[in-house]
Amino acid sequence: MKGNLILKKKWGYLTLIGTLFALSVLVGWLLFRPEGSAAKELSKEEAKKLIENRYGGNVSSVKAEKEMYFAKMDFQNNSYKLSVDAKTGKILAIDPIGTKKEGGHPPSLSEDEIKTILLSKAQGELVSFEKMESDGKIIYKGVIKDSGNHTTTITVDAENGAVLSENVGPANPPKRLTENEAAKIAQKEVRGKVDDIDLETVNGQTFYLVEIQTADDKEATVQVHAITGTVMSVKWDD
Repeated sequence: MKGNLILKKKWGYLTLIGTLFALSVLVGWLLFRPEGSAAKELSKEEAKKLIENRYGGNVSSVKAEKEMYFAKMDFQNNSYKLSVDAKTGKILAIDPIGTKKEGGHPPSLSEDEIKTILLSKAQGELVSFEKMESDGKIIYKGVIKDSGNHTTTITVDAENGAVLSENVGPANPPKRLTENEAAKIAQKEVRGKVDDIDLETVNGQTFYLVEIQTADDKEATVQVHAITGTVMSVKWDD
């Protein structure tokens, strides 16, 4: 009896192990099996219907290229370009490509829309914005200055918002004070009449030497930094 009990326990363990092995094989097959019908690429018509059902627009063209579909969709007078994974049906990108009005001619975007496009291309402040004509079409040119004084000049098509050019320029050199501005700064430091102003550069520092005569006939020379306007020194004549 004891021998039969041991034998039954062994068969029980073997059965359990066999069952677990079979389950692991089944799970592995389910996880790594070929996708079958799911791996089958969508047809152009299926991709067209998928887009129209999802967005409610009218797909006017579908082009296949390297397991991808590129479609053009019109929706509420706007046109969009969509990129679709041919195997999964996932919409990978949707980009506006223009706006149409009656007669088929695209209207110009508003200036606010153009400014939004410009500022999306470069970080900083829009310091210049102008409308012009080039090769028979209307374009906008904007200049954006960043915190490091670098400028980015961008031209945009007024009809569809396409960026036509984008040029990054070097940082603008800091503006130097005029003699009049330096004189006013010096007179705030020493009250009196300006006799003479000289511009000098020593060890890479550019500054003005402003000579001032006071009401009691004393003379002082005020050294003013030519860029920052900082008073660097004040010297009185003996």
